[in-house]
Amino acid sequence: MLADVLMLVAGAGLGEITGEVRQWAQKKAGEGNHDIETALLKAHQRILKDICSYCQDAPGWNSNQHIILARIGQIKDDGQQILILVEGGQSPGIEGSLQPHQQRAIASQLMQRLEQEHHWLREAPPVLINTFRNLYLPGLVHYFRLEIKYNSVVFNTLTHDLLSRIGGRVVNIDEELQQIRVRIDEGVDTFIESCQGLDRRFDQLLDTLKSTPPIPADFAAFIEDKTQEFWGREFVFKDIDTFVQTQAKGYFIIEADPGVGKSALLARYVQQTGCLAYFNILSENRTSTDDFLKSICAQLIERYGLAYDLPLHPDNTRNGNFLSKLLTEAAAKTDRLVIAVDALDEVNLTSQNPGSNVLYLPATLPNGVYFILTKRPESLPFVVSAPQQEFDMMSDEYYPANLEDIRGFIRYRSQREPIQRWLTAQGVTEAKFTQVLAENSETNFMYLKYVLDDIEQGKYADLNLENLPKGLEQYYEQHWYRMGMVTKPLPRTKLKIIYLLSKTRKPVSCDLLADFAEEDPLTVQELLDDWEQFLRHRFVNGEDVYSIYHKSFQDFLFNLKTVQKAGISLRDIEQAIVDNLWEDLYGEDEEEN
Repeated sequence: MLADVLMLVAGAGLGEITGEVRQWAQKKAGEGNHDIETALLKAHQRILKDICSYCQDAPGWNSNQHIILARIGQIKDDGQQILILVEGGQSPGIEGSLQPHQQRAIASQLMQRLEQEHHWLREAPPVLINTFRNLYLPGLVHYFRLEIKYNSVVFNTLTHDLLSRIGGRVVNIDEELQQIRVRIDEGVDTFIESCQGLDRRFDQLLDTLKSTPPIPADFAAFIEDKTQEFWGREFVFKDIDTFVQTQAKGYFIIEADPGVGKSALLARYVQQTGCLAYFNILSENRTSTDDFLKSICAQLIERYGLAYDLPLHPDNTRNGNFLSKLLTEAAAKTDRLVIAVDALDEVNLTSQNPGSNVLYLPATLPNGVYFILTKRPESLPFVVSAPQQEFDMMSDEYYPANLEDIRGFIRYRSQREPIQRWLTAQGVTEAKFTQVLAENSETNFMYLKYVLDDIEQGKYADLNLENLPKGLEQYYEQHWYRMGMVTKPLPRTKLKIIYLLSKTRKPVSCDLLADFAEEDPLTVQELLDDWEQFLRHRFVNGEDVYSIYHKSFQDFLFNLKTVQKAGISLRDIEQAIVDNLWEDLYGEDEEEN
């Protein structure tokens, strides 16, 4: 590659590519001299700094600052991209100009690179995409030209040594060098002009990315919620991509403890790739195999134009046969078909035939079909012959990467004014805060979200760094005490309502809870507001409804120690639901069943 770069600039300076120039370039590259690549990377860094400064003055900076900085960081790390750009400009013609086919080669190689490494493009806000498109290529070459002209080491590498070796006929090297400086300027100007042809291809790529099939409407709000302030996880995405690229088909199974961020990770993957998706959501009673089959089969039919009517006939969701048929037909219409399915552990297994795979997932898959699955580290009915890879996010192998993501997120959130005030009041440095909170988090993002939100809202004004909860379980316990759930006498109304929410399989309105608890709706609403961070609040059919946000909090509520301290009977709660609320929650048909 370096030989091609040397020939590019030598051609701009000498006016033609000769056999002697080619031999010199190849020999010089073989010496392991990295001055040219260093100059390219320096130019790369300088133009990215300019792009960042430009974005700071743009209207979208405040709302997209952390995303823009993250994406620029990715581009900065990907220095090979610029080397490939220059490599595409090898073998210029007379006076350093590029022939049309050579310009096309530059465009082709750059766009191939971007298409292979376009995750940062999918995630980038429009202000960064537009700025990058308009400034990057001309700015890169401008700064590289400055390196050539004014960095004596680089210039000598390109010219002085060349003239000394092949230019014995040159009498006055200094005079010749000055002429070469001028001609390099002219040649690089021509190169900048040739880069303008990339705009059309870049626009085509952006159009392709924008036309990525939309995520299912049923999950749009869920995905938007889960991906707010999403951070890191590049090591997981990298392994998914490797699996899809190296296996002809198969299942990639991500396992992690509650709160680590499996749903957020999969939601971001769906955003990035536009793949088919289904999210099992316990708080919305979306956990049945029938619902999964209806959703995925409909997505397959609509996405790939399969000749079947919607809605599906009930016979098509009684088992996995119809799904397998659709997968085979859809696979014939595309090179790669990816389906993301979240939270297998939340599937209601009573909604399918005993002994079958969870969600009737096929034992065999057509070539080109991949499922990306997430679940807790627990056993589920799943026996397949298709290739599969289990990705244990909790293994020691991934602990450093998990910890680095945690630290990065803490540093990002610590820039907010309320947390800065808390740190100042505590006399704690940001570095110390990051270290302690990262250790306390046990690499759990849900814990971080709860604690950082509480600090911002002033709930930890009376606690110092050493008193912060350690781990998600202890966080729940501290909140349980702060809400007065173990005071004497026990707050029966509060306990009754919170356990009712944890037992119902559908979101419940404030009025329904008030009827059940025989309390004033205003009192119930105040309780719901107190527990807001643990509840999913939605507006359905003209009324506000609530459900427990995350299964980890349900696990805490049903923990034997918690139940005993609460002094309640779960059986009584269940019986009260059947006696008083069953028809309102589930309808007459389910009561009869």
